[in-house]
Amino acid sequence: MRVGYVVAAATPFEFVATLDPERPVSLYDYVAVDHVEYDAAGGDYANVRLLGQIVKLYRDPYSAKRDLPLYSVMREVSDNILEVQIAKVKVLGYVNGGELRQPKHPPRIGAPVYLAENGEIEELFKVENGLCVGRLASRDLEVCLDLNGVKRHVAIIAATGSGKTWFSVVLIEELLKKGAKIVVVDPHGEYVPIKDSIYKLGPYSATVVKVSRHHSGDLMYKIGVLDGEPEALANAAGVPPGAKKIRYAIYLAWSYARKVRKATGKPVGLSFLRMVLHTALRGENALNKLFQQYKIEGDFPMEDLRQIAKKDRHAVFSALTYLKKLQRLGVFSSRSTPLSKMLADITIINLAGVNEEVQDYVVSHIVNRIFQARVRHVRSLKGLKIPWPVVLLVEEAHRFAPPKTLRKTRSYEALSRVASEGRKFGVYLVIVSQRPSKVDPDVISQCQSQVIMRIVNPKDQEAVRESSELLAQEFLENLPGLDVGEAVVLGPLAKLPVVVKVRDRVLDYGGADIDLASAWRRDKTADVVQHWRRLYNAAPPPSVMMAASRLKLLRKWKEGGRVGVLLQDGDREVAVYIEDGRPACTVCGVGKPCHHVYKALEEALEVV
Repeated sequence: MRVGYVVAAATPFEFVATLDPERPVSLYDYVAVDHVEYDAAGGDYANVRLLGQIVKLYRDPYSAKRDLPLYSVMREVSDNILEVQIAKVKVLGYVNGGELRQPKHPPRIGAPVYLAENGEIEELFKVENGLCVGRLASRDLEVCLDLNGVKRHVAIIAATGSGKTWFSVVLIEELLKKGAKIVVVDPHGEYVPIKDSIYKLGPYSATVVKVSRHHSGDLMYKIGVLDGEPEALANAAGVPPGAKKIRYAIYLAWSYARKVRKATGKPVGLSFLRMVLHTALRGENALNKLFQQYKIEGDFPMEDLRQIAKKDRHAVFSALTYLKKLQRLGVFSSRSTPLSKMLADITIINLAGVNEEVQDYVVSHIVNRIFQARVRHVRSLKGLKIPWPVVLLVEEAHRFAPPKTLRKTRSYEALSRVASEGRKFGVYLVIVSQRPSKVDPDVISQCQSQVIMRIVNPKDQEAVRESSELLAQEFLENLPGLDVGEAVVLGPLAKLPVVVKVRDRVLDYGGADIDLASAWRRDKTADVVQHWRRLYNAAPPPSVMMAASRLKLLRKWKEGGRVGVLLQDGDREVAVYIEDGRPACTVCGVGKPCHHVYKALEEALEVV
């Protein structure tokens, strides 16, 4: 279908077209021009179909004189004014022998411009083993990204609420379908619901590793106290950088513990470090007995431990307090959690519930262990190996890899190494952030594939422009106008920059915005408890209320005097019917005070 003509600024890379103002042609749509190009192989000129994408679109009044007030013009000639629709078109090339080639000659002025056929567009983006994340924003055509593009690392960038976590979940689904092993660094526990919904996608395994005992997870992540450095341990404990004496006290206890482990082979944890400092406070005789108990060889500064206990008892007391606080977290132990217990098809590292220093320590520790395990496998070295490539998805990447000039983190070093060397060893990085200007430019520039969603902040736009050689100025200008769920994909993931409308996800996640109307609604708990008391002559047990909070509402309805509530409990559906105020559960039976009934009572209060 012809929609316009080439009118100006025609080069082999772009041209300006005037379009029929009555035809609805949209931004980012694809057009074609009949073109003549020299065929070097055949030694002659050939007719080809030159494809392009509309990257800028506007309308203009053709007959309005610029020296007249616009209102006067419109009042006098509004019935006769001529409207033109102008499009700037980026030339993509022409397909020859299954390959996309770049023209060496510009299209002719006056050449007709046609809407590209669906088949021509599908040919542009056809890939083997594609990651089918959505459809074109301008056409109802599926877009599949190149799986091998993940090997060059990926950055997912968007303003808050633009759909970056949604896209991340869709990408996870597609990678799982291809057999990938994924580790998600999750600072807020947003990805934890994937564990309970993984069955919807297929027979995949999911493990949630928690750092705080008060949050959801299948197992606690433990870090061996002596696996890192004493300075990092002090940082994780929250010791101020300027508290040199407190840090030195921790260093002395840590150093002695390391000597003891080397001499005896026994595991040593925070309790041992605290015991060393407690012993120092009891005096020189107690310390001598401790030193005699373990035959330590080497240059450990025993005298320094004696002196700090005499002259800086406050520093030792403070060090004990910090170590006690660290021990309460339950993260640090005598041994680190084995990677073999953690890794599944998807492993979610739930960092919620601990401070940023501990999160930084944990991320650094995990990333380094995964990287080293892959290095051992590729180079056939001794030690723990991971036999398959790993995709490492880091949410809120600006927390862990900020610019070095802003602040220094331990996890930056680990992530920077993966970004620069990971593809050689099969560790592929996917960073997710709403503030690309707060991510270290060296890390983000290593992510050659980029998924860019709506960005408004000028500093973040500039950071995206500097990190991407493929993002045209027109795409950059249009970023604030992207709808929620739309993304510009460029780099090795896509043959050409493409604007995608992300498909619906299958897996659940907890990153959606809070609905204030629901959150500020009158608390229903008192009403539910009162109804429960009338039914069962007792208050609902906390265990029932907790179990009810994990259930998911599928549907609720009212038929006459009967209310029905359909719930999702794991991999099964449970219905509860309430008639004349008395509930009946299809799983637990009539009159049973189960958690299904409690959830149904909560929901039934809203059914009108």
